[in-house]
Amino acid sequence: MHKSKQKNDFSRKYRLGSKKEIDQLFKTGGFKSFSFLKYRYLPNDFGFTRVVISISKRVGKAPVRNRLKRLIRESLRLSNHLQDTSVDCGIFITKPLRKKPSLAEVQTLIGQFFNRLPNELKK
Repeated sequence: MHKSKQKNDFSRKYRLGSKKEIDQLFKTGGFKSFSFLKYRYLPNDFGFTRVVISISKRVGKAPVRNRLKRLIRESLRLSNHLQDTSVDCGIFITKPLRKKPSLAEVQTLIGQFFNRLPNELKK
């Protein structure tokens, strides 16, 4: 039985991996913060959004940090924001959380970020 390719994916294409590009993003990128998620963003010429996710060790042990990264990736995968905007985006969490966020909470925060980006960054 063959699985059909999902329309919404979070493949390598959407990941920002070059150290040089990540350094540039954190040095010159714009900054926004919604609740516990913080964002750095820069326009790009690729026609889609590329993302890097960083969770500080202060947030918790590896299972906690990995769960947060999975929630963020799943929120991005389920939304159409990766195709709708053309930015390099760093999503990070720097402080311990009071409670575990749900997928719905993370989706709401990511939606707020992409909805409040300057119009020139949207397609």
